[in-house]
Amino acid sequence: MASEVSICNRALRLLRVQPISSLDEDGEAAGWCAETYGDARDALIAEYPWNFATRRAALPALAEAPTWGFARAFQLPGDPERCLRVLRLEGEPEEEVLPYQVEGRRIVSDEAAPLRILYLARVVDPTSFPPLFVEALAARLAAEGAFHFTGSTSREAQLNELYDRKLALSRRFDAQEGSAPGIVADEWLRSRL
Repeated sequence: MASEVSICNRALRLLRVQPISSLDEDGEAAGWCAETYGDARDALIAEYPWNFATRRAALPALAEAPTWGFARAFQLPGDPERCLRVLRLEGEPEEEVLPYQVEGRRIVSDEAAPLRILYLARVVDPTSFPPLFVEALAARLAAEGAFHFTGSTSREAQLNELYDRKLALSRRFDAQEGSAPGIVADEWLRSRL
């Protein structure tokens, strides 16, 4: 089972730095991990529509409408599963994509409430991460800390290459879990089947 400490220790081993017991312990490595881990995790989640972080919500309209441009405002989901990135709004029919704008922690749109959204949530429980995401996150942390801990730009480049490989592998496996979105059977396609 992955934990914040085990993920940080994977990164520290790649950096050839002594592992830590806790993010709260004294020392440069623990302090760096405590400072960097959450931001790196959130950035990696927001970067790609990971299956484990994808959520759906139906948002009620806020009482205060936007001053101009759109008819309604909706509050984005907050903690514990804070919205890191809106992927799309769902319309009636399913295939329709609706216009909207994210402004701060709100969505503005002309759509009626409830506003159905698909979004990426901040997932803080490392036991929810797929194994390949854990590897990609550890490689990202190592790449981010490479110059800080080693002072070597060549080691930084090596770890960035490792991160790119781990990220590509993780994305590839994540993309295989489910049917491809956005494929709509039209008359031509149905006639060929």
